[in-house]
This record gives sequence, structure tokens and C-alpha cells, in this order.
Amino acid sequence: MFENNRSNPFPRPVHVLRYVITVFAVMAWSMWIAGFTFFTSISLRVAHKILGEGHHFGFVTQIVTERINQAGIIAVILLTLHLILHRSEIACPRLIAMTITCLTLMFTLGTQIHMHGLLDQLIDAPARRVLDDATFAPIHDRYQMYASIQWAVAIIHLAPMLYRPLKHGEKGIT
Repeated sequence: MFENNRSNPFPRPVHVLRYVITVFAVMAWSMWIAGFTFFTSISLRVAHKILGEGHHFGFVTQIVTERINQAGIIAVILLTLHLILHRSEIACPRLIAMTITCLTLMFTLGTQIHMHGLLDQLIDAPARRVLDDATFAPIHDRYQMYASIQWAVAIIHLAPMLYRPLKHGEKGIT
């Protein structure tokens, strides 16, 4: 796991830091994407089933998506730290792919947070209604588009992040 030499049996602090950041980045990514996936695949379906297709329930989802976006901020910060700390060890094509996915995650998350603020202004939570549906709908559609892009890019980011090339003489999966 950690590289060290015979004269010093303890790993260098930078190796420990890299390992800890990697573990926390994967944990944060997992929490974020698992919450995101559960929310979009289960919770929204249940809300549609209970409230009916014609009802708005942004007054409920605004709280949940705010928490998911907060988890996303933590995850993207840790993913970026992981990339910075490991950049000298990552082959160029993987480094480029991971940099592009990190930047895309930052952009989509920032865009979603901005749009979330716009959507919040159009919701009257106590009355459980949307104040201006004509303005709300296109912003919400764009929000969902960015969320879909973000989810796909987050999934793509994990593959090059966790890839570890085989060392000389090491056998892969057989």
C-alpha cells in the first residue's frame, strides 16, 4: 500500500495524505452519487405516485437537492485534491480525462446551485405551490439536464480515478 525503504519502516507523510484523501474522496463521491441516484430513482417516483403527476413538489425537493448539492461540493473538493496530490503519478491521458471531468463537475454543480437559487425564488413552500410556472418550468428543465450530465460525468470520473496499472510481472484478473 505505502512505498517505503528498509531504513525507515514508516510511510512518508505525503503517501499517508494521498491515501487518506483518496479514501475520503471515494467515500464522499459514494455518498453524493448514492444519494443523488436514490433521490432521482426512488424518492421522486414515490412523490409522483403519492401527490399525482400534475402536482408540483419543489417545496419538498428544494431541501433534498440542497443537501445533495452540499454533498457534491464536499465530494468535488476531495476529488480535486485527489487529482492534485496524484497528478505526478497519473499517465497523461488519464490526467486529462480526470481534469476534464473534475472541471465539468465543478461547472455543473455551480450551475445547479445558481439555478437552485432561481427556482427557490419561484416556490412558495408554506403554500406548497409554484408562483410562476411559465418561468419555473424551463429553469427546472435545464436544472434536470445539468443534473443528468453531472451524474454521468461523476460515474465516468471514477473509472480513471481508481484505475491502477499492473506492475511488471503482476497478473490481472484471470
